[in-house]
Amino acid sequence: MNQRKRKIKVLDLFAGAGGFGLGFSLANNFKVVCSLEVDKWAVETLQTNNHEKQKIIQDDIRNFKTDEQILAACPSKPDVIIGGPPCQGFSYAGPTKDPKDPRNSLFQNFAHWVDVLQPKVFIMENVRGLLTGKNEKGEKVIQIVTSTFESIGYTVRIWELNAANYGVPQNRERIFIVGSKLGIEISEPPITHYLPAERKMLNGKAKTLKQAINVQKAIGDLPKLKAGEGDEVTEFKTKPKSEFQKLSRGTTKKLFNHVAMVHTKRVTERYEHILNGLTLEEIPEEFKVRRRNGNGEISDSEYSSNYRHLKPEMISYTIPASFYSNFVHPKQPRNITSREAARLQSFPDSYIFKGKRTQISSKLLKQLGKEDENFLSQYNQIGNAVPPLLAKAVASRIFSFLEEMVKKRKKSKK
Repeated sequence: MNQRKRKIKVLDLFAGAGGFGLGFSLANNFKVVCSLEVDKWAVETLQTNNHEKQKIIQDDIRNFKTDEQILAACPSKPDVIIGGPPCQGFSYAGPTKDPKDPRNSLFQNFAHWVDVLQPKVFIMENVRGLLTGKNEKGEKVIQIVTSTFESIGYTVRIWELNAANYGVPQNRERIFIVGSKLGIEISEPPITHYLPAERKMLNGKAKTLKQAINVQKAIGDLPKLKAGEGDEVTEFKTKPKSEFQKLSRGTTKKLFNHVAMVHTKRVTERYEHILNGLTLEEIPEEFKVRRRNGNGEISDSEYSSNYRHLKPEMISYTIPASFYSNFVHPKQPRNITSREAARLQSFPDSYIFKGKRTQISSKLLKQLGKEDENFLSQYNQIGNAVPPLLAKAVASRIFSFLEEMVKKRKKSKK
């Protein structure tokens, strides 16, 4: 494979809103030729941003049961397969870890595509909970996953990466299961940014690295909004104030998906107190969270992941799939917008998200008889995504590895 003459072909499974694939495209040496995604609104997002005219398949991966179906789906043999099978049963963020969760076996469908198409490299992204998760028999899931790929001829290595170390303004720890068909383990990409707590551990090496990007440098230039304000398409009113903001804007003059949620006056005042440094326990009684259908009673539930104030100088908390009520804007009494979350995930401002901004729970949709409307909202799509700049770092490391293999092959022929 002469990589200088052609781009390396990538197949993106469980593509979601396209963050993983976008990162590979940003690395320049790769071309995503096909994406597979089941969710209707996520597919609309993929189609809206499909500037390279890749093939987009809207289907459930479980419907591809035979080798022939897989071969027919892919327009050309990929060099690299990427994807992040759903992993809620193993997620630290979930209420419980359920070893019988059917979503936990979707990596086997991913492995089937790898087995049939035999790419040189595959990369499977997942939550760190996968490292400790066990199935109903008590077997470690990570060992089942690695053994599955080793049995089809891949040398596997597990990367534990934090997105903040690669230019993403967010503390987001994820694992990448990386397999090579060439019999050699692929080492992790070198970090480019350091977190404040890592400075001493780096023993002077921090001088060659950049500081991790904080919330203010990530979203501080976006237009101010009150609760309920904003438009799906608007324009910038100020100039970028940091390198990250310049990178995020690129050449686009328009701003997409910057719409603030509607809050009641009481909720807005609750946020005012949080901005002033009070915790939920410390704010006045009249502004505390009340029980749903509880006749005005104060809720005794713990909101450990809700109402988190994103302070300007901090690196953002992990953006989860349902973040709409999790984070309070650094300086404005409201939750963050889709665009602000997309910035914290390192999506460029030109990337447009489709579908509703928020979505009621699948349980409630079922009660209302609207199961056929159960799609991923903008917030879900953004929170589920692999941050593009993290994916770009992964792609660059894969390119370096493949280049090394080409050089070794040339040397051995001399």
